[in-house]
Amino acid sequence: MSDTVFVAFASQKGGSGKSTLTALAASYLYYLDGVDVLVMDCDPRQHTQKDYRDNDKRVTKENPAINKTFNNFYKKFNKRPYKIIYSTPGAAVEDAEEYVKQNPEIKVVLFDITGTINDLEIINLISSMHYLLVPISPDTGDLKSSLRFAVNVKERMIDSGDTSIRDMKLVWNRVPGRQKTKICELIDNYLSEFKLSSLNTVMTYATKYFKDGGTAGASPTVFRSTLLPPDRRLLKDSNLPELIKEIREVIKI
Repeated sequence: MSDTVFVAFASQKGGSGKSTLTALAASYLYYLDGVDVLVMDCDPRQHTQKDYRDNDKRVTKENPAINKTFNNFYKKFNKRPYKIIYSTPGAAVEDAEEYVKQNPEIKVVLFDITGTINDLEIINLISSMHYLLVPISPDTGDLKSSLRFAVNVKERMIDSGDTSIRDMKLVWNRVPGRQKTKICELIDNYLSEFKLSSLNTVMTYATKYFKDGGTAGASPTVFRSTLLPPDRRLLKDSNLPELIKEIREVIKI
């Protein structure tokens, strides 16, 4: 367990893109970078990671082109798809620790968390993370929610020193362009007042992030999949390689 890091994409409301980012990060780390990962789906109300995996299985079975890609990939990969455990905020840490104890090769456990820090189980779960990644977008509603969440975690949890949290970064997501906009820079300056900061890499709002192979076609491409790596043709201008590189620097793996 000492070498395994707990990382959460966390927010207090749905729609921030945390589940998509969790799936993209897990697949890139595991299938392209060779880092053994475990994904914990901690939102019992919807279990988005479970939905992704179920959809990926269905698409792989029904789409001949994706099925061929799947078979060709696993002939060379020689490993099973990464494990997704469906849990609850109250049981997630114990479930993860038990799995890692039996599978010590796991280097990163990614937690998909949604909830307010007024919920005791969410507080305990967040405080058990080593690194927090909070998605933030220029949309006014999402922006306010993410800022409130990050500031509350910083002031009520990190500053107390009574948590496992080593670092927290905000992740600009669904930005209109590949570079930080003026509003991003203004918010970054605001964050600095709370000794918070965002990653340098921004994720744009692009339909490719949702390509799961479900679109009909002779040669469909897959970007977000829990069973396959992102298609290399779609990685161009996606900023995903840059994001994963920066995340790895933060979590030190």
